[in-house]
Amino acid sequence: MMPEDLWHYYPVLYHIAWGGSWPSIEEHGLLSSKALLQLYDKSDEEIEKFTRSRRPHWVAIDCPGRPRAVLRDQKPLTDGGLRRALCGTAEPWQWYDLINSMVFFWPTKERLKTMISASAYKEVTHDVLVINAKTLVGLEEPNIRLSWMNSGCTKPIAHPRDMSLFKRFQDYPFEIRKKTRGRKGAVAEVCVLERVERIKEAIIDVKRGVANEILAELVR
Repeated sequence: MMPEDLWHYYPVLYHIAWGGSWPSIEEHGLLSSKALLQLYDKSDEEIEKFTRSRRPHWVAIDCPGRPRAVLRDQKPLTDGGLRRALCGTAEPWQWYDLINSMVFFWPTKERLKTMISASAYKEVTHDVLVINAKTLVGLEEPNIRLSWMNSGCTKPIAHPRDMSLFKRFQDYPFEIRKKTRGRKGAVAEVCVLERVERIKEAIIDVKRGVANEILAELVR
């Protein structure tokens, strides 16, 4: 896959943040869970606690002089499901550590809708960042990885995966995926390693509200 294929087929990307997060994101950039914990001066032990095990509920974190931040839950994942999905290639803690080290974007409105309309999240207030894909590639191309599946889910099916799931542009089998799954299914996730410090340069819009409100805005 070439970088220009991404913005050609998926010109707009979406990131779901906790409601009210945008001012902090605008100031500090869009951070992975691990990078956010580091920004909030958490100890190595605390960082491992929250990034190497499943978060069954959202977690509020505080730091003097900074607004309260929230780490999202990981309800769609289970340790048992990950063990089955990883097929002995890695331990669940390694998977949590991996995905907590990246920032995730959905490449289609359909995937965004599936996520924020899930029963656990549809009444939660979100800040949905609407991103210009071409600008994001220009900012972060070496750090972008692509995935063909929802890496943060093992329900209802624990699809097989391993630690090599996330591919660079040149290694991603886009044409094969497009032929078998169509454009909308060819790329499931667009990820950036660690953080996107200059995310505000790629922002088209920020939508705040619960699922139905945001989705109604996006179809106008």
